[in-house]
Amino acid sequence: MPPKPTKHITTYRGGSVRIGPISVITIVIVLCMAAMGVLAVATANATKVISGRYAAATEMMYVAERAGQEFVAELDGVLASARGRGATAAEVASLVDRSLDGICVKARGVDDRVSCSAAVDGRTVSAEFACDGARTLEIAITIEPDATYRIDEWRMASPQQEAATAGNLWTGV
Repeated sequence: MPPKPTKHITTYRGGSVRIGPISVITIVIVLCMAAMGVLAVATANATKVISGRYAAATEMMYVAERAGQEFVAELDGVLASARGRGATAAEVASLVDRSLDGICVKARGVDDRVSCSAAVDGRTVSAEFACDGARTLEIAITIEPDATYRIDEWRMASPQQEAATAGNLWTGV
């Protein structure tokens, strides 16, 4: 029997993978698009959080404004009743002073997230409406001798926050 011919088995010797310029550009573009997508999602989330805070602050500002308007309306009602009775300036001042607590309760009844404090100093009625968000509405009203009034101040204030020091920074000396 003649010997069988030997078969040579050839194996693939793993040559180099050739990446052309188009492939490199495509990979770079895909990586850039992925990075931009992550940044877009992060920016959208941050914008949502900030807009939510702004909406809450604006809502509290309107709650304080409404309570302030209710305060002035109640004060106007007290002064109108004094005008109807022909009260003197001293009687008007006394009536306003006695009525302030009730006026504050009615103004605060608009929304329980706002607090009211009021005081009379001579002919000036000062009221402050503090909100949950640390904003305050400050009102100053002057009572005229004829039992009318003039609004001298209507200001929404927000406390200034001090920046934290960052340690010993170089002062330039």
